[in-house]
Amino acid sequence: MTKYIIGETSSAVKNKKKSITISMAKKTELLDLINSHTDIFKTLDMKGDLISESSVHKWSDNDLGVISYSWNTAHAEHNKKQLNLLLNSIKKTNNRLSNDKNNKKKILTNRSTDKITKKLRQENEELKKALAEVYRAYMHLVENFSEDQIIDDAIRKLILDQVKILGKQRIWEII
Repeated sequence: MTKYIIGETSSAVKNKKKSITISMAKKTELLDLINSHTDIFKTLDMKGDLISESSVHKWSDNDLGVISYSWNTAHAEHNKKQLNLLLNSIKKTNNRLSNDKNNKKKILTNRSTDKITKKLRQENEELKKALAEVYRAYMHLVENFSEDQIIDDAIRKLILDQVKILGKQRIWEII
């Protein structure tokens, strides 16, 4: 006999849904605390000077008590109220950041001046270049292999045609 009735949701799934809703509420509270670029949390990734909805959904920090979740989960019916609060909070935070005096000066935050982050980004770029080189070498080998295969097939066909022409008596001379 199965553990759950058809259509019944397990307690683990229910707990996961609750933890996502709680995380959305916590993210709303944390975003409301941001007044300038220096207040932005290091674990919150930003592209440019503003906070995007997708980066908030991907935001995960065990110390702050927030978890990441997908865009679809955030837009689920049971999260509708929290999503509206979160989107309003993102909008208000972005307004505060755009009005921030430090924004005009474009002072770099701790995230971009962090030596470890710079080093990791540099290593990441080097790895991307190395991967591109490996891929190019692989494609070159595949191309050469296919050319060699075509040549081998042509030679094999030529030998077989020659065998047919010479007859069965001379097969031992060709092989």
